Amino acid sequence: MNLKINQNSKILIIGSKNNFSLESIYFKSFKHLNFKVDFFNIEKSIYNRIIAKIKRHFSELNYKLLRKKLIFFLKKKKIKYDLIIFFKSIYLDLKTLKKFKSINGSAIYINIFPDDPFNIRNPVISNKSFIKTINEFDFFCMWSKKIIKKQKKRLKTKFIYLPFGFDSLSIPKLNIFSKKKREKEINFIGTFDKNRLNILESINIKKKIYGGNWIKLNKTKINNAFFGPHIYGKDIFKLMNRSAISLNILRKQNYSAHNMRTFEIPANNGLMLTTRSNEQNKFFKENKACFMFSTKKELKKKIRFILQNPKKAEKVRKLGNSLVRKHSYINRVKYLIKKINI
Repeated sequence: MNLKINQNSKILIIGSKNNFSLESIYFKSFKHLNFKVDFFNIEKSIYNRIIAKIKRHFSELNYKLLRKKLIFFLKKKKIKYDLIIFFKSIYLDLKTLKKFKSINGSAIYINIFPDDPFNIRNPVISNKSFIKTINEFDFFCMWSKKIIKKQKKRLKTKFIYLPFGFDSLSIPKLNIFSKKKREKEINFIGTFDKNRLNILESINIKKKIYGGNWIKLNKTKINNAFFGPHIYGKDIFKLMNRSAISLNILRKQNYSAHNMRTFEIPANNGLMLTTRSNEQNKFFKENKACFMFSTKKELKKKIRFILQNPKKAEKVRKLGNSLVRKHSYINRVKYLIKKINI
């Protein structure tokens, strides 16, 4: 591809713009590196109750509205972008993407997909119409080597292995919250699901659980637990830095790989105890930069070991925090630009 991306290139990011979304973090990282980047917030005008209800219950109608909004934006903006990055964008169909490309003209078109695009059984994750657009992208970026290996033989798009990372621009300095003595508690941050519930039920020590749908759970269901909503920024740092253990429970689609929390825990000076996986072990060596488990029995054993060996635990915490620093989203942007400019 002849087009090369540099600080003079016009870049557009398309996604949902809230302070802690993946696309917002990439936007900040591009800006930090002095790229000229615009952001189109696909969800910005969905405010009133009628439209919100349509969005929840009639996804196809909502997708049509989003597609029209996208085309209208590009026509009104009258800027020819050199690099356009879609985040997930399962509202897209082939007709809309081709029309978008005809309006904008020559550019590098990328999709950064943080889920499994081929899981069409869950309409929140993907759908058949979106899958038909994949070959229209110059590069399709994914966090899972396993999914890439499975799909790259039957699709002509160029896949880029792009792991998750951490937002170095929002992490406080370690010396502000540094603390040698940790509280004998476990924290878990993540959306509710039955497997996670089952694992958390098996743990007897004090637990602080944050994320989507946990508050709805009967509080007597899990012993010795506090439930809270989503938390962000400094609140995550304070929690993980204070706790003896930060638990990461991978979902099924991530079993051989990693998730966002893989990097966010050590970046927030947490001691990570995570579901065992090959990819995580390459990033953070087991028993050196994190701890891992495969069964509930092993999980309990690892918890006892950590609490009974605080000096060893601190060494693991420290190395994890040291190793994670090269996995910032600023470095992910540098890596992405390097890959597409080859």
